[in-house]
Amino acid sequence: MKLLARMAEEAQYYLFRLIIVLIRVLPYRATIAMGRFFGILAWLCIPLHRKIARKQIGCALEGVNAGLLALKVFMHQGDTLIDTIRFSYMDDYELKEKIVIEGRENIESAIASGRGVMMFTGHMNWEILGHIPRVLGFEFSIMGDVMKNQRLQAIIEDMRSRCGFTLLPPKGGMVPLLTDELRNGRVIGIMIDQRGKRENRVFCNIFGMPAPTGPAPALIALRGDALIQPVSAIKQGDTYWFRFEKTIDAREFGDDFKKVESLSDCWRSRAIQNLSQTMQSWVCSFAKRCPQQYFWLHSRWLRRSDMKHILKSGEDFRQKVCAQAEEYLHEG
Repeated sequence: MKLLARMAEEAQYYLFRLIIVLIRVLPYRATIAMGRFFGILAWLCIPLHRKIARKQIGCALEGVNAGLLALKVFMHQGDTLIDTIRFSYMDDYELKEKIVIEGRENIESAIASGRGVMMFTGHMNWEILGHIPRVLGFEFSIMGDVMKNQRLQAIIEDMRSRCGFTLLPPKGGMVPLLTDELRNGRVIGIMIDQRGKRENRVFCNIFGMPAPTGPAPALIALRGDALIQPVSAIKQGDTYWFRFEKTIDAREFGDDFKKVESLSDCWRSRAIQNLSQTMQSWVCSFAKRCPQQYFWLHSRWLRRSDMKHILKSGEDFRQKVCAQAEEYLHEG
């Protein structure tokens, strides 16, 4: 089995290397067509994620064709793959021709304040946002997972190193590590729209439905006395528009978070609850602007096992989501 596993890792490595070479040498239109073809192929071959996307879109957005939009979501992931690779190997001048910046004054003012800055976004062109240091000339840090395939991980680390951000090791605990970065006046980046643990009892209104939400981003921002910078990336034609919204000040949410000792206690803090909702509401607002570019494939409201049950049984999705929140918010 170990031999088969190593052979599979080798195959993944050489396939990815081949894809990188093709993307770098072929004309852009051809590579985008290839990426969208892979997206359609994934839509056909991964029925679970296709159904998850369609179910969530249908319940979250009104007046849309959920099936067609789900297909467009898959196809856009092809765009993202192509652009992530191509951008990594572009020189800075060529890269800047592909990106338009809106709200530059917001991030520049936040950095000039001398306080730590938390840039946050959601699952929408997030890999492209990694090139912010090359476009705007300042550094920031993120935390990232490490793949089991070490040779594939080496390629990904090389590509990320070309972006200019610092990848912090996923050791030592996310909360203390990122909090220290903020307290030292540095800039960090974080994605906030993953599904949280239901047991933490922090639920936010996401597209009109209560979703378990990780409290760590809000806790880190509050403990780090951060200025919080919403940032999004939307692709229009061949150009990405980076938009830095008005900065949020963590100090405006109060200090009852100081009583919190662990993530499981965050539900007791109104500051953490309110800041979490503020950030999640912003993600919803920018996802609505261009829903086909948002990553609906991730099961946001329910565990994947619960989603599988709903898709199989035909149980009402919204009713299940609300019942989940009712159960955990009223326990104890």
